[in-house]
Amino acid sequence: MYRRNPPGNPPLDPSGALIRSVALRMSRRLADRPQLVGALSSVVDMVENDETELAMDDIGLLIQFFQFPVLRSEYQDLVHAAQQLDSLDSLTDTGVERLVVDG
Repeated sequence: MYRRNPPGNPPLDPSGALIRSVALRMSRRLADRPQLVGALSSVVDMVENDETELAMDDIGLLIQFFQFPVLRSEYQDLVHAAQQLDSLDSLTDTGVERLVVDG
Protein backbone atom coordinates (compact mmCIF):
# COMPACT_ATOMS: atom_id res chain seq x y z
CA MET A 1 0.00 0.00 0.00
CA TYR A 2 3.04 2.28 -0.18
CA ARG A 3 2.23 5.24 -2.37
CA ARG A 4 4.90 7.30 -4.03
CA ASN A 5 4.65 10.99 -4.53
CA PRO A 6 2.55 11.45 -7.69
CA PRO A 7 4.55 12.04 -10.89
CA GLY A 8 5.10 15.70 -11.61
CA ASN A 9 4.77 16.74 -7.96
CA PRO A 10 7.80 18.18 -6.20
CA PRO A 11 9.38 16.00 -3.51
CA LEU A 12 7.58 16.09 -0.18
CA ASP A 13 8.99 18.23 2.57
CA PRO A 14 10.28 16.22 5.58
CA SER A 15 7.25 16.99 7.76
CA GLY A 16 4.87 16.00 4.97
CA ALA A 17 6.73 12.75 4.42
CA LEU A 18 6.41 11.95 8.14
CA ILE A 19 2.69 12.73 8.25
CA ARG A 20 2.00 10.69 5.13
CA SER A 21 4.03 7.77 6.51
CA VAL A 22 2.13 7.81 9.79
CA ALA A 23 -1.26 8.04 8.04
CA LEU A 24 -0.38 5.08 5.79
CA ARG A 25 0.87 3.00 8.75
CA MET A 26 -2.30 3.76 10.69
CA SER A 27 -4.42 2.84 7.68
CA ARG A 28 -2.76 -0.57 7.43
CA ARG A 29 -3.02 -1.18 11.17
CA LEU A 30 -6.67 -0.12 11.36
CA ALA A 31 -7.81 -1.62 8.04
CA ASP A 32 -10.89 -3.11 9.71
CA ARG A 33 -12.32 0.42 10.21
CA PRO A 34 -13.17 1.63 6.67
CA GLN A 35 -14.51 5.05 7.72
CA LEU A 36 -11.27 5.79 9.55
CA VAL A 37 -9.13 4.50 6.68
CA GLY A 38 -11.01 6.80 4.30
CA ALA A 39 -10.36 9.77 6.56
CA LEU A 40 -6.66 8.89 6.83
CA SER A 41 -6.54 8.63 3.03
CA SER A 42 -7.69 12.25 2.91
CA VAL A 43 -4.72 13.19 5.11
CA VAL A 44 -2.40 11.48 2.61
CA ASP A 45 -4.08 13.37 -0.25
CA MET A 46 -3.61 16.69 1.58
CA VAL A 47 0.12 16.05 1.99
CA GLU A 48 0.47 15.04 -1.64
CA ASN A 49 -1.28 18.29 -2.64
CA ASP A 50 1.18 20.41 -0.62
CA GLU A 51 -1.28 21.03 2.24
CA THR A 52 1.01 19.69 4.96
CA GLU A 53 -0.10 22.07 7.72
CA LEU A 54 -3.75 21.28 7.07
CA ALA A 55 -2.90 17.56 7.10
CA MET A 56 -1.19 17.98 10.50
CA ASP A 57 -4.30 19.64 11.93
CA ASP A 58 -6.57 17.06 10.34
CA ILE A 59 -4.72 13.99 11.63
CA GLY A 60 -4.88 15.40 15.17
CA LEU A 61 -8.62 15.97 14.82
CA LEU A 62 -9.15 12.47 13.37
CA ILE A 63 -7.36 10.87 16.30
CA GLN A 64 -9.45 12.93 18.71
CA PHE A 65 -12.72 12.11 16.94
CA PHE A 66 -12.20 8.38 16.38
CA GLN A 67 -10.38 7.83 19.72
CA PHE A 68 -8.15 5.03 18.41
CA PRO A 69 -4.85 3.99 20.00
CA VAL A 70 -1.76 5.67 18.59
CA LEU A 71 1.47 3.70 18.68
CA ARG A 72 4.33 5.48 20.44
CA SER A 73 6.42 5.43 17.23
CA GLU A 74 3.54 7.04 15.30
CA TYR A 75 3.14 9.69 17.96
CA GLN A 76 6.87 10.46 18.01
CA ASP A 77 6.84 10.92 14.24
CA LEU A 78 3.82 13.22 14.48
CA VAL A 79 5.49 15.27 17.22
CA HIS A 80 8.61 15.60 15.08
CA ALA A 81 6.54 16.75 12.10
CA ALA A 82 4.55 19.16 14.27
CA GLN A 83 7.78 20.67 15.63
CA GLN A 84 9.06 21.20 12.09
CA LEU A 85 5.80 22.96 11.23
CA ASP A 86 5.70 24.90 14.52
CA SER A 87 2.30 23.31 15.02
CA LEU A 88 2.47 21.27 18.25
CA ASP A 89 -0.97 22.60 19.16
CA SER A 90 -2.39 20.28 16.48
CA LEU A 91 -1.53 17.45 18.87
CA THR A 92 -1.72 19.07 22.30
CA ASP A 93 -5.08 20.78 21.79
CA THR A 94 -6.66 17.50 20.69
CA GLY A 95 -5.26 15.39 23.55
CA VAL A 96 -3.57 12.88 21.25
CA GLU A 97 -1.00 11.99 23.93
CA ARG A 98 -3.77 10.36 26.03
CA LEU A 99 -4.23 7.72 23.32
CA VAL A 100 -0.56 6.73 22.95
CA VAL A 101 0.21 3.06 23.59
CA ASP A 102 3.42 1.08 23.45
CA GLY A 103 3.54 -1.24 20.53
